[in-house]
Amino acid sequence: MFSIQARAFIAGLAAAAAVAMPATASAASSTSSSCAAQTVSQPFAAYGDTNSYWLAPDGGFEKGAAGWSLSNTKVVTGNESLGILAGTKSLQFGGTGVLGLAQATTPSFCVDPSDPTFRFLVKNSSVASAVATSINFTAPNGATLTVPAKLSVYALGSWSLSESQPLATAIPSVFLQGGTTATITFQVTGAVSAEGLRIDDLMIDPYRRG
Repeated sequence: MFSIQARAFIAGLAAAAAVAMPATASAASSTSSSCAAQTVSQPFAAYGDTNSYWLAPDGGFEKGAAGWSLSNTKVVTGNESLGILAGTKSLQFGGTGVLGLAQATTPSFCVDPSDPTFRFLVKNSSVASAVATSINFTAPNGATLTVPAKLSVYALGSWSLSESQPLATAIPSVFLQGGTTATITFQVTGAVSAEGLRIDDLMIDPYRRG
């Protein structure tokens, strides 16, 4: 069970995630009807999710989190154990030995309204690990916005599939409608102690479902 201090810390995580690292997204665009086609697969079919997904930029961390912005996180040896994608690396949050924030922000990439969600693999080895996800983008008027996506607390255990996280659906529809695209980053913020949290294989669902 979490201590009172840990519960209070986790309760403030979602708000902290929005300001813990500056947003670095590029401007939204209305000049294209869709983003470039991506190679898709059904990586989570064995776990009841038959949606198609594509891998976020270096979302498996095999290139050392190329283009990512990292704070209190590092790429380590040891792939996820579910066999979703072949590899030898994952991203570790924490390592200071005290409860604190650790954060990773993707390189920028294109989404349109047909990219509603993303998922990843997570391993919690600490009694006090929580994860907040959020979306950074720049609106057409130049305003840089950070939109909270989801706050999750993961049970102590081995590698598992994260909850579905909103992506394009987290961006206000006034900024991302049919016929428009947005260049965004998303960030993952962990409340962790020691080296208690890892993530791997960040995958984006490219098809909106009713």
